[in-house]
Amino acid sequence: MFNIFRKKKETPYTPIIDEEKKEQNEKISENKNVFHEPPTIIYESKNFKAETIKLNSPPEEDSGLIVSVASDTGKFRSSNEDNFYCDEIGYRTTENCSYKKKIRNRQKCIFAVCDGMGGESYGELASQIAVETLAQSSHEINSSAPDKLHKTVNKYADEANRRICEMAEEKLCNRSGSTLAMVCIADKYVYTFNIGDSRVYFFRDGKIKQITEDQTLAMRKLKANIYTEEEAKNSPDAHKITSFLGVDDRRIGLNALEYKPFELGDGKILICSDGLTDMCSDEEITEILSSGCENYAEMLVKKALDNGGKDNVTCVVIQKITKG
Repeated sequence: MFNIFRKKKETPYTPIIDEEKKEQNEKISENKNVFHEPPTIIYESKNFKAETIKLNSPPEEDSGLIVSVASDTGKFRSSNEDNFYCDEIGYRTTENCSYKKKIRNRQKCIFAVCDGMGGESYGELASQIAVETLAQSSHEINSSAPDKLHKTVNKYADEANRRICEMAEEKLCNRSGSTLAMVCIADKYVYTFNIGDSRVYFFRDGKIKQITEDQTLAMRKLKANIYTEEEAKNSPDAHKITSFLGVDDRRIGLNALEYKPFELGDGKILICSDGLTDMCSDEEITEILSSGCENYAEMLVKKALDNGGKDNVTCVVIQKITKG
């Protein structure tokens, strides 16, 4: 049975969360060797030929990070319900924005994209609460040891969930919520977490790999062999979210999906809302990340707008500073 889902950008359905799930979440958080493994899908740039993505690359001298961020309302939405969080940049405070920044002398950094939902302006409020809570939790997250990081992220998710539920109650709306796609970079390693359908990708050697798995009804049906990959991608169920910040109104506890850490090396990390992936193919994203442009996030958002811009779109791209 598919027991939790809701239609994105509309009022979500009432979720069913039980105590058994809470116990499973606690067990997963305590076991640092358990990682979620999404389906492997790799796309290769036409301009670069390579055999594989090497997630375990040799360590290189760290000279800092370059992060580019861009967010746009799109051509059809009246407001921007997306938001982001980047250490040393903060979060979105205007409808449309674009930044590029070098981050030096930091051992740990947090980056995230949140996509709000709920109708009216409640989706925008939900994603804002999510990033404001993350900003307040950033010190605790950055201070966590790797084996405690998942538990700390879940603690943040529970607090953001609580605040969003309280906002929804105050506004007398049925439900509001936000997705979360988040990476923590610590000691050259990338730790990845997500709730909902915002995504994290890793690009290297002309190829891109989706690190996160969408928490949607379509993905559940795909894993149950009800849908083929193509059917899941094109089904309306692809926008029915099975977990999000704000879903847990009984305060049982959320569990962010956690993925095996990998070294950043000379690759690029892309964090994005579905306003990018609904408008741009993986091949188009790969071509932009292969291009060597000045601001990758801005170029990705522009491509989504050129392709129709039907939704809000937000991108964060992170890479190491190269010498020379």
